[in-house]
Amino acid sequence: MHYCGRMLLSALAGLVLSYSPCVGADNVSADGFSKRDNIPLSEEDLRGITAQVLAKQPLLSSSPGIKYAQADRIGGSEDWAIVIYYPHSESAGIKQAFQVDCTRAVPDTAWTCEDARIRRYLALDTQEFEVRVTGSISPLAAVALIEATRKALPARTADNSDVPDSAMTLSSHDDIGIVTWVNFEGHSHQIVKSRLIEGGDPTRSQDWIVD
Repeated sequence: MHYCGRMLLSALAGLVLSYSPCVGADNVSADGFSKRDNIPLSEEDLRGITAQVLAKQPLLSSSPGIKYAQADRIGGSEDWAIVIYYPHSESAGIKQAFQVDCTRAVPDTAWTCEDARIRRYLALDTQEFEVRVTGSISPLAAVALIEATRKALPARTADNSDVPDSAMTLSSHDDIGIVTWVNFEGHSHQIVKSRLIEGGDPTRSQDWIVD
């Protein structure tokens, strides 16, 4: 999966857990499928995907099972799926779970899955909802990134009374981070991208520049 798709996926996972991959506008099949159509995942599909993850990540056996799963048909020629498992461990108050992306060519039935990624659940004193974190960013840097993107929210919201107040997901790669913010009462959301200044300290919010 392209990098832009993986980052966007992590950003949207907490909102609607849907995905807009990097495909062209003309990617429409003759059988009526548009660029992205939701398709069902069978129990057989989920068992096969889980078996692949378990073969590489034995720690998955400590998870109670699948928390969320979704599949989409892309352009009528490829299926894409995301499966998120319940946390399998907790360390220093941070829960860890596996998340995996899989694809298959239509009409094949076998899924091919990438290496599972760790999805962490970060608790903040400023909100009740745990932030879903993917990427190698440290907890302290994640907090700094969240604070940096929080400051940009009022200017991005037409009605300041409905400014998102809860960070839902955070995805990171190298010096780039994306935070999804929501307002549960007003049902508004913002996806804010930020980058670390050259030579910056990721644990300092002022060193993150919002795009």
